[in-house]
Amino acid sequence: MTDFNNLVPVTETQFNGKLQQTVSAKQLHRFLGIGRDFSTWIKGRIEQYGFIENDDYVVFDSPELVIQSIKNKQLNKRETVRGGDRRSVDYYLTLNMAKELAMIENNEKGRAIRKYFIRCEEHLKEIAPAIQKKALNRLKARLKVADYSRPMCDALTEQRKALGKSANNTVFTNEFDMINRIVLGTTSSKYKKANNLTGNIRDHLNEFELNHIAYLENANITLIHIGYDYHQRKAELIKLSHAYLIRHMAQVA
Repeated sequence: MTDFNNLVPVTETQFNGKLQQTVSAKQLHRFLGIGRDFSTWIKGRIEQYGFIENDDYVVFDSPELVIQSIKNKQLNKRETVRGGDRRSVDYYLTLNMAKELAMIENNEKGRAIRKYFIRCEEHLKEIAPAIQKKALNRLKARLKVADYSRPMCDALTEQRKALGKSANNTVFTNEFDMINRIVLGTTSSKYKKANNLTGNIRDHLNEFELNHIAYLENANITLIHIGYDYHQRKAELIKLSHAYLIRHMAQVA
């Protein structure tokens, strides 16, 4: 599951003659769950997409120590030795470069964090802590949904396999739509049409709606594992949703 203490913070860095909003490439790499090691990934992306040093990124010595698994490898020319400790290299990325890297990965986390970076840009002149905190909390909720979506699909696949059936996109879509409808009170298609939305509906929902969906997805994984069919799951999730809303109302009262 996502470790929300390791989210990618947006900071301000002075380079290319001006103060810019930037993110750490290492933190972005870690957060997106990239399979390749950091150095190979970032150098490959820079070369492949033609990012330019001091325009799109700057290199700096990370406070993180080089891990022991690369102990015997030759140090990069930018890596330094201070007091006997080997430091690793990191990159400050402009938000434009960070957005592009997130988009390239083409997964739920990448798309969600790209939208978060866009919101940070939109509030560049009013990046008050309260605004940034609100955007960050919504990102946490969106990624929580993404974290539960894959295990829910895996549980559905296992259940249908045990029944001698196959799982396809229609099965997964029906499950997502069922949960969306419980939360929104209408189908995804009707909600998008009414609000003039396109793409994944969950990219447009607020923090509370996303947390509501994440709660139901997590519960649904358990219901699938204990053998509930679609109609049984739906009935149980409606009950859980009502209880969730009652708890929420009690907290804000």
